[in-house]
Amino acid sequence: GEAFVYVQHNNLYLCGVTCKNSNIALILTYLYQLTALFQDYFTTLNEESIRDNFVIIYELLDETMDHGLPQSLDSTILRQFITQEGNRMADDSKSKPPVALTNAVSWRAEGIKHKKNEIFFGCGGEIEFTRRCQWDCPPL
Repeated sequence: GEAFVYVQHNNLYLCGVTCKNSNIALILTYLYQLTALFQDYFTTLNEESIRDNFVIIYELLDETMDHGLPQSLDSTILRQFITQEGNRMADDSKSKPPVALTNAVSWRAEGIKHKKNEIFFGCGGEIEFTRRCQWDCPPL
């Protein structure tokens, strides 16, 4: 069946619906952060602000959710390409995503360069097996 998850803000209900065994904590976190994002954009979140800013809300929902997976909900990143007037990107930049989304780590300082991009990891373990032979078995 379906599961309905909602968050109440003033007299509004933001609702998420899932048909699978989804992570409810993730859906609740998304809804709470979406509420905070709307408040950041519109200062007050109520029925009137939703009616007045429907196009921007639609664009924000499009950018914050991709194929059912939450994306960046950081208002500083989203404000770079979704403004109060709508998305007005230049024609040459439509083919590639904004730089803010490709480096969407709000806690990392810009301009960090390394000589090598390497990852080292160790993997250890044991394998136990039993070998049974009836006739001529080669030695291990």
